[in-house]
Amino acid sequence: MTNDATVPTEEEPNNLIIWLDEHIGDSNWCQQLKRAFSTQPDPKNPIPVKLSDQEFVEILVSEGHMPVDFEGVRFLLAAFKDIDSCIHCFYANPHKRIFFITSGSMGEKAVPIILDRFKDTFTDPVTKEPYRFIYVFCLNIKYNCEWALDYCDYIQMFNFEAELLARMIRDIGDYFLRESKRLLTESAPNNPAAYHRLTWAKELYERYNRMGMIKVTNDATVPTEEQSNNLIIWLDKHIGNLEWCQQLKGAFSTQPDPKNPIPVKLSDQ
Repeated sequence: MTNDATVPTEEEPNNLIIWLDEHIGDSNWCQQLKRAFSTQPDPKNPIPVKLSDQEFVEILVSEGHMPVDFEGVRFLLAAFKDIDSCIHCFYANPHKRIFFITSGSMGEKAVPIILDRFKDTFTDPVTKEPYRFIYVFCLNIKYNCEWALDYCDYIQMFNFEAELLARMIRDIGDYFLRESKRLLTESAPNNPAAYHRLTWAKELYERYNRMGMIKVTNDATVPTEEQSNNLIIWLDKHIGNLEWCQQLKGAFSTQPDPKNPIPVKLSDQ
């Protein structure tokens, strides 16, 4: 992300990760997944600090959400050990894009309720296709297959947290890329918002590459290393073009009012 003052500051995060797991407060549980989260970087000290187990406990106690840094991108995080509080969080955040992590045992009870009441949360508003943004982490996938089969269009199951984290990073990157394209093709293109989403997507794709999870597979949804690298190059090009547009716009301002000599930057409108 450039530090040029003419490029708009990032939007407040509207993307929420909800994590439901009765063991989430245990220090030895899901350590790699927990390390993906850190505190919001201080502008004066941009090095993020990983969330401690105590901070995860505090999130649980608060039954709310807190701003975090997820693999370099600003997010909101909510964590729960009981289903009722988790469901309440969905009710309280109807307009946020939610990515949901759950254990297999709790997911068996929670997922049917969530998809019955909040299916729109996991449905693309334009194409009406389902988002597979429900991530089930369980030690035994076969044990959970029976209940999960009814919701296979919405969930993905993992028994290794590294694979869950990698897939989630990739999915969120894909989501930001898709949203940026829509913002650029609207009748009134929103370049600043598209710029941020392209930047977030690039950050996540680069994190995904560094995890080394790219492998030869018949799954068409998993990119090859060449495809992933080509996408990052494409993102670099488009981010640069949008940044250039914003810098050029920033050079113009309304004619200063003699009584108020501070010029006002022209808006997109």
